Amino acid sequence: MDKSSGTNLKSLWEQTVAPLRERLDSTDYTTWIEPMKPLAADDRSVEIAVPNRMFAAWVEENFLDELSDSWVRASGRNSRFHFSWGDVAPQGELFGRPAPAADSGHETAEKLAQELKQSRRRTTGLIERYDFTSFVVGPNNQFARAAAMAVSGQPGTLYNPFFVFGGVGLGKTHLANAIGHSVLAENPSARVLFMSADAFTNRLIDAISHNKVQEFKNRIRRVDVLIIDDVQFLAGRERTQQEFFHIFNALYERGSQIILTSDKYPNEMQGVEERLCNRFGSGLVADIQPPDAETRVAILERKAKEERIHLPLDVATHIAERFDSNIRDLEGALTRLSAWASLNRCEITLDLAANLLGETAPSERRPPTFDEIEARLTTYFGLKPGDLKARRRTRKISDARQVAMFLMRSLAGASFPAIGEHLGGRDHSTVVHGCGAVRKRCEKDARFRAVVETLVRELGCG
Repeated sequence: MDKSSGTNLKSLWEQTVAPLRERLDSTDYTTWIEPMKPLAADDRSVEIAVPNRMFAAWVEENFLDELSDSWVRASGRNSRFHFSWGDVAPQGELFGRPAPAADSGHETAEKLAQELKQSRRRTTGLIERYDFTSFVVGPNNQFARAAAMAVSGQPGTLYNPFFVFGGVGLGKTHLANAIGHSVLAENPSARVLFMSADAFTNRLIDAISHNKVQEFKNRIRRVDVLIIDDVQFLAGRERTQQEFFHIFNALYERGSQIILTSDKYPNEMQGVEERLCNRFGSGLVADIQPPDAETRVAILERKAKEERIHLPLDVATHIAERFDSNIRDLEGALTRLSAWASLNRCEITLDLAANLLGETAPSERRPPTFDEIEARLTTYFGLKPGDLKARRRTRKISDARQVAMFLMRSLAGASFPAIGEHLGGRDHSTVVHGCGAVRKRCEKDARFRAVVETLVRELGCG
């Protein structure tokens, strides 16, 4: 890289980040954009210095597209971004670099291994850091992880398709990538392809515009493992769904493993054809729930160890209490703390975490428990204790039971199997039907919708 034109590079960088300063929240800009410093640039790439590897990963995942677009507008060059950080002690020099050492066989082997990983990422689309060893297991994801490991051990034969669903930032993408990496570890010649539903749509559109649809479909039909992330984003895209339907069938018939992730259960995805939803749910469906407090602390400690960040237990506990919705928020909080500590050359402490991330919010509402929902509905509908779990099917009990299913799902965030088990050992498909029935009835019946809204308020969630 040409490092002689420092003044010009600084000017280009200022032009690049100026629009981001206007568009982004001031906290995001100060935390993620301001610490980056341009080191060098040429016609093909830009090298940026950042506090640490975790910071680089976060920027790549959340801001790289905006940075790249802004760089193209400022420089006129479509360059790749490379991030550098110092190989120093935790929270040490921000941009320190290790002293150069003589090349050795060990270093050569490491370089070759790194090149192999980069090549694999280009050809498979897999995210390098997402494997089974870095996936923290807890009660919220134990079944999904066990199923994923079983799929990776016998791809295309045991559970096909494998459908993982859950809220944003809970580890679905991580688990799907881990399967791909595990398959390749056992069989390096396996053809694995990971892409998001958006990427699939964009590639299909590109193929259509260049009259290469058949070539595009044939290329995907040859893979041994196809992983589509966030498949709910196929909703409303008729041509994409049509082509994916035929690709799905072709892969299934040849015994290729299909892995799908979504934020919704297959039959809950609005705008996706029924025949696709039926296929998505025809194999094994596993859900991931938000992690409990102990699992959140374990996730933080694992991440801190990987990034060589000294994280006291009281700080980890504070972050885990402050951010309880998903893993992405947890890692974002840790990254922000480590970046701040690195920039200001200070230790990570509880006071720093409280000042930077805010105090724990004890007033935040706790979701109602199964028992609380059951008790409230029993009283409201004038039922006897235990009626919701019984096999009786009078209209009143049936309505109340379906509303209970809906509230346990929407307010408590529980899985379909867990709800069915609580309500008398019912099958998860019964719960899926019950939730759907309540949702449809609310859309058509204003009086019934008012009943559901009243119950939501009485349970402290309205």
